[in-house]
Amino acid sequence: MAGPAEQAALSFVVPPGEAQRLYSPQALAWRVQNFYIHHDGYLASIRGPAPYEPDRGEGYPVLNGRPFGLVHAGLLGGIGDTLILRAGTRLYRHRGSHRDYQDLISLNGLPPLSSELRPRYPDQFVVINDKIIWTNGIDRAKVILANGIVTPLGFDTTPGSPRVKGPTNTSKDHRATHYPNALGYSWLGRIGTHGDVLDGRSGALLAGSWYWREQWEDMHGDLSPIGPPSNPFVLATQNAASTYGAGANVELDELLRQALVKFSGSAPEHATAKWVHRTPDTKRTDNSFRFRARLPGSSASVFPDAASDSELGPVSEEIAALTVFRVMTAHQGCLVAGNFTGDPGLVRKSKAGYLGTFLKNSWTYPDSGGAEVTGLASHGDDLLAFSENSTYDLSDFSDPRVVARSIGLSAPRSLSALPDGTLVWLGRDGFYARAVGGTPVRVSDPIHRSIFNDINRSRMRMAVSAYDPNSQEYLCAVCPAGRESQTLLLRFNGSSWRRQDMGITIDDICMTDDWRQVVLFCGRDIAAGVNGVWVLNREVPTAVYTPPGRTNLYRSGWLRATESALDPISVRGIYVGFVDGSNTTATMRLFSNGSWRPLATFTDVRLIGTDEDSRVVTDIAGSAVIGTSLLHERRVMWRWIPCSPHLDGVHTWAFEISSTTDTRIAAFAFDVSQAGSGSPRLRIPRHADV
Repeated sequence: MAGPAEQAALSFVVPPGEAQRLYSPQALAWRVQNFYIHHDGYLASIRGPAPYEPDRGEGYPVLNGRPFGLVHAGLLGGIGDTLILRAGTRLYRHRGSHRDYQDLISLNGLPPLSSELRPRYPDQFVVINDKIIWTNGIDRAKVILANGIVTPLGFDTTPGSPRVKGPTNTSKDHRATHYPNALGYSWLGRIGTHGDVLDGRSGALLAGSWYWREQWEDMHGDLSPIGPPSNPFVLATQNAASTYGAGANVELDELLRQALVKFSGSAPEHATAKWVHRTPDTKRTDNSFRFRARLPGSSASVFPDAASDSELGPVSEEIAALTVFRVMTAHQGCLVAGNFTGDPGLVRKSKAGYLGTFLKNSWTYPDSGGAEVTGLASHGDDLLAFSENSTYDLSDFSDPRVVARSIGLSAPRSLSALPDGTLVWLGRDGFYARAVGGTPVRVSDPIHRSIFNDINRSRMRMAVSAYDPNSQEYLCAVCPAGRESQTLLLRFNGSSWRRQDMGITIDDICMTDDWRQVVLFCGRDIAAGVNGVWVLNREVPTAVYTPPGRTNLYRSGWLRATESALDPISVRGIYVGFVDGSNTTATMRLFSNGSWRPLATFTDVRLIGTDEDSRVVTDIAGSAVIGTSLLHERRVMWRWIPCSPHLDGVHTWAFEISSTTDTRIAAFAFDVSQAGSGSPRLRIPRHADV
């Protein structure tokens, strides 16, 4: 037995995160599951979750199918508290005091959404300009307002060609009795080009031609592509002083005409206005179209145009038809969209303030080979685009710059930022982080085993993330290996990792954009068969809702007396500093020499200190007796777990604590001593020993 001089008590604060390495730093554990870091610095077991709308005796709010997407936004300057949920083929809005969900698809008379049960990309939401933009990569993107109005984003179709009526040329049979431009739709106006005198005495109207195009506008001010040109409006040459059948001279201003424009009549339901575009005289100027007029309402069928060329507005901007896209972000007042149907490598940027209006020439391919764009992010002043293999800077939209080769993005919804601005995301080989203006670095090396062994890599693209302001952690929900639903939540505080498994699928996750700053997620309680929205780390009385059972697990890393673990030691006891939790027990297991086969199991480790007849409440406030019981602040109390002979003469050792109730761990200490006498290294097996 070792003497006192050979004994030591090693004490340190509980490691806050994981490092799945045989020779990991002792500052990190092997696994930390269903624990979070309390604001007092210790590990506390996860609470909840709680249903956002519990069963109040009439059942849970009915949702049409599995949840897919979730967002909360404080619209209208923060007074429009808006929670939007996509479930099945419907978009729902939570109706506050009504405590239910309103079907926005039916309310707005829109066709049902896609019922794809295994989508390639997760639903995405972007909040910008008091609007919520939604896309799932299958259906047309939608604009959602605080009052529940839902419209398609922009236009995916183009107006038809307008028909224009004007004067017709005088035939040979009528030239004697009718002056040019007198027949057909011949009304006085201001269209025409005055020219030099033809007869040496008077001015003339020169021959010319004009064209019109149609464009739609919606309630958000977004514009459709401009339709094809109309038939030409043609004026023939005419001398102002010429006399015709009636013998009257024609004044110069009387030579000018107006056109009657008839529209295609194909405007979609969400169009609220028409824009009219017209060329100047194409025989005297270029063929560029210019803005002519905006006509309120989508039902206008004709427009008499009498304006001169000098009254035309600026040159018309060519707008691209907005097809289905899979990824998007907001950047400097613009909506940036990428991975379009049929063109997965394309990225487009909208006009500032007009989220559904994409100029035809505002596009880029981040990857020169056209690799599929898997995500977009606004990070500081930088606009980032990702493929599976690379990261790009699109700040100069016309000249993409490679930020990092071999570092890409697998899960578009895994992009979330920490309080210091660091952006975190999930790539093919782990999680990466980028400080503003910096270079991406991999931050998941401590949990590399989980990345490759514990995650269903075929479902990695559907991972979703959010920032939890209460624990100040990055949260990312992934699908565990061997499963098809996302039930594993990885937590990262900027330096260490933990994990959480609640027994409820996490199909999407978000933080409330209000004073509450709680984390919500949508999913399915598998055991209860309930779809809905849940509040993370919150509880309701068990009479209202009992969450699925789960195990709180703290497994230490492999501990050793020396850095090399060449010297065998004996562990006499482990001291665990618990913070008062619940009046229940936990289970503790001991391991040695790299084997996770338990050497000893203790099932009676109490999680609360002795009350010493102090009348202190021994469990929770619900057990207190008014006038009798006393309350106190949670305290650190120590429990001793004997380890000899189980951990005698070991090179490395580990332990784990598991429970199903409220557990709070503050610190550990170990009573260890050098094993045996003489040189301890003589006990190392020789090269041929079995």
